[in-house]
Amino acid sequence: MAPPASTIQSIREIIKKELLSLYPDREIDSFVDILCQHRLDLRRHEIGMRKHEILMPPDAEWFREAISKLKKNVPVQYITGDTEFLDLHLKVSPAALIPRPETEELVKWIIEEQGGLRFKILDIGTGTGCIALSLVRGLPMASVSATDLSEEALDLARDNSRKLGINVDFMLHDIRTEKAPEGLSRLDLIVSNPPYIPAGEKESMDANVVDYEPASALFVPDDDPLVYYRHIAAMGKDILRPGGLLYLEIHENFGEQVIELLENSGFEKTELRRDINGKDRMVRAIKP
Repeated sequence: MAPPASTIQSIREIIKKELLSLYPDREIDSFVDILCQHRLDLRRHEIGMRKHEILMPPDAEWFREAISKLKKNVPVQYITGDTEFLDLHLKVSPAALIPRPETEELVKWIIEEQGGLRFKILDIGTGTGCIALSLVRGLPMASVSATDLSEEALDLARDNSRKLGINVDFMLHDIRTEKAPEGLSRLDLIVSNPPYIPAGEKESMDANVVDYEPASALFVPDDDPLVYYRHIAAMGKDILRPGGLLYLEIHENFGEQVIELLENSGFEKTELRRDINGKDRMVRAIKP
C-alpha cells in the first residue's frame, strides 16, 4: 500500500513529533510557518486555510529534508536561505550572523532620533548588511558605508544590496587594526553590532547558534570582552565630527562597563537603553 499523500497538516504533525524534544512548541510552530511561506509561497494566514491540500512530491521531499536538517540543529533561516529584517527580505548564509530582533530595535532607535538628516554613516561589522541597508531605507538622505573583516560576509551583503536596489559602499576592514577605512572621515554616525559574547558562555548556548553561525562574529576572549568597543571608540574619536554619534548593540551584562569605556575614551551624554525584553542591549554616545 502506498504511503498517504503529504499535506501541510501532516507535515506540521511530523515536525512536531520529530522536534518535540529539541524545541519548544512556539518555536516549532514558527518553523512550520517559515518553511511553508518559503517553499509554498503562502502568507501566514493562508497556511491554516490550505492545511489539507496535498503537496506535490518535490515539495513533500523538500520538507522531509528540512525536517532532517532541523533535527541536526541547522537554523531554519539557513535552510530557507533568507529572513526578514524590519521591512527587508534578506538572503542569509553561514557566512554571517542571522539578524536578530534586538538589532532591529537598534536600527529603529537611530531612525526615530535621526530621521530627515543628511548623515554620513558607517556600519562596522555589517554581516548580511541588515543595519546598513535598513538605515538607507529609513534615512533616505543618509550616505552609508559598511565594513566587515570577512570577504564572504561582504559578498552576501553586496548580494542583498543589489537585490534590494539599495546603495551602500561595502569595504573589507578589520576594526582591530589601527588604520581607519580609507576615505572615511568627518562621519556623523557610527553604528555597530560587534562580537560581544565571552567565549566561556559558549557551552550554555543553543547548538543551532554555536554549531552553525560564524564564531568570529559572536565570541570575544573571556579576559577582554570589550575589545571591539575599545577599537570602535578609538576610531570614533578619529573619524567622527564633533557632535558625532555612536550607536552600539551590547551584551546585556556589560552595559555599565561599555558606558565607562566610552566615557573614559572622551565620549559624553551616554545613554543605556533596554530592549523589549527589559535587557540592557543598546548604547548611544556623543563625541564632544
